[in-house]
Amino acid sequence: MKLLQSVQVGQLPQSTEEFIVLRDRIAQAPHGGAAMMIVALLVYAEDEDIGWQCLSAAVDRERLEEGPRGYRGRRLRASDARLIESQVGKQPYLPRSYVEGATPENGYRLPAVPYELAFSANPYSGDPDSGTYKVFSSCSGASSPRPITVRRNERGLWKAYEWSSLLVGVMKPERMMDQL
Repeated sequence: MKLLQSVQVGQLPQSTEEFIVLRDRIAQAPHGGAAMMIVALLVYAEDEDIGWQCLSAAVDRERLEEGPRGYRGRRLRASDARLIESQVGKQPYLPRSYVEGATPENGYRLPAVPYELAFSANPYSGDPDSGTYKVFSSCSGASSPRPITVRRNERGLWKAYEWSSLLVGVMKPERMMDQL
């Protein structure tokens, strides 16, 4: 695998509006769309209400349905929402495993900002010009990077289309940390 790109995030968004501004800036490339899915999971782990809105704004339209607890009247499909609730509920540190420097050894404690997310690609990632692309996120709690398939929307923003591997468990932290 070759390193595709790393994305730096100065701080986690504290509102849906901050998330949208960050998304519109970062999600101009496939790795940026994948990064925004991870950022949305990080926000969700801190604040579920804002997290649901961010997750809805980070994913491809085909993964949404009408309803509350989302963004602009659209929310994650029920099966996707249940998977996130279940996995992040069991391992609230799971999203932090995608941030460089947050490791099982340090309890997945987030480093000082900016947070860095690293992505790679391989010969089977596809062609970004097709509008669908698979990137692989570095994960300190797993032996290999985790795939995220992203799609480019009509506005040119890349959004997560398939991300279930992000929610597979990671190694337990060696010591639990109270703070993120």
